[in-house]
Amino acid sequence: MSLQDDLLTLDKVDRRVKRAIDERNWEDLKTAVTEYESLLKSIRIHLLDQSVASVEDAHAVEILRKITTGDGLQTKLQEKFSEEELDKLGSDLFYSWISHIEYVTGLAELRPLIVRSSVGESVSRLVLQVKDSYALQQYGAAYSLCRTVIEASIRDICVRCKLFPNLKANEILFEEITWKKLRNEVSSGFLQEQLKSIYDELSTVVHGRKKVSKDEARLAFEKTLHVVEKLYLAHGL
Repeated sequence: MSLQDDLLTLDKVDRRVKRAIDERNWEDLKTAVTEYESLLKSIRIHLLDQSVASVEDAHAVEILRKITTGDGLQTKLQEKFSEEELDKLGSDLFYSWISHIEYVTGLAELRPLIVRSSVGESVSRLVLQVKDSYALQQYGAAYSLCRTVIEASIRDICVRCKLFPNLKANEILFEEITWKKLRNEVSSGFLQEQLKSIYDELSTVVHGRKKVSKDEARLAFEKTLHVVEKLYLAHGL
């Protein structure tokens, strides 16, 4: 059956469960709950690797929203995958496109951020997220996160060097201070030109205008680290 048919059938079985409870029909309740559980799990599995679910029927759309947003239908079950199911799903959805060898190899292809002193926790965490995304072959995510690394680094530098003395550390917010003002505060000359260039380049993916290859993600990460390292160095950090 199609996803739409499964959803509409699930709704029917849900009402069957409710009716069996109202009528105290325990045999039918047992059968209906088993069917409901099996069907719901089948739908969940179908959705695991889907980014978009297209369903034409409006009622089926509403059912899908309920079971995927946590609202649920009337029938409430503690839905869990068995260990055997998790092994099979892991094999089908994860190990079919990546292995531990490819993951470690990917991590090894990207270097760490190199500075003379420490950096803020957010900067360190974001660099690790870029490396993880790259190692898991999520090159668009890695590319986009590079822009966030730059933003977090600039905020970190502003806080450490007290470039906005009238603001407390947690008040240096990008929504209140324009990107241009922050960029001009932490850089000048050729470094400022480099910063503007890489930021504009990274924004093409953030705004959904570009698909990223492995080589492009790796090059973007290296460019990001290069500019960030220069920024820290320029401020004696």
